[in-house]
Formats: sequence, C-alpha cells, structure tokens
Amino acid sequence: MPVEQVLNMFQELKELLQNDVVDITFTSLSSGREYTVPCTLKESLTNSRVNQQNSHSILCYRMDTHTWEDISINSILNYEGSP
Repeated sequence: MPVEQVLNMFQELKELLQNDVVDITFTSLSSGREYTVPCTLKESLTNSRVNQQNSHSILCYRMDTHTWEDISINSILNYEGSP
C-alpha cells in the first residue's frame, strides 16, 4: 500500500475510533488468521487518552477482550463504524 494511502487510512480510522466503536477486520501478522474485532479510542470507554502520530500501525482498545491491540494498517482488510 502506498505511503499516502496508509497515512490517509490511519487518519480516517483514528478519527472514527476516537468517536465510536469500530469493527476492524484484519489479518494477524503472527498467525495469518483473519479477525473482526470491535475497537475504540473513545476516552469514555477506555479511561485513557491516546495521542498517536501518523504511523503504519494503530493502537486501539479492543472492546471484546478489554486489552490494547497494535494493528498494522497494511493488515487491515475492512473497518466499519456503528450506523
């Protein structure tokens, strides 16, 4: 994926995550398996404030396991916020 596309995806996803819960579908770099997980960066749901700079990965809070996940932008297949 070209660098500009990665950065645009990072910014869009970061904004969505800061405002809502987003279902992110990605391929695990360690197992190669595909996962869809509900994630957020919304402060009221994480009790944390995360200030990330543009990157090739995004740190987000998994609502299903209540853990933090670092997801490579290149491994993301799809993401969808709540309607």
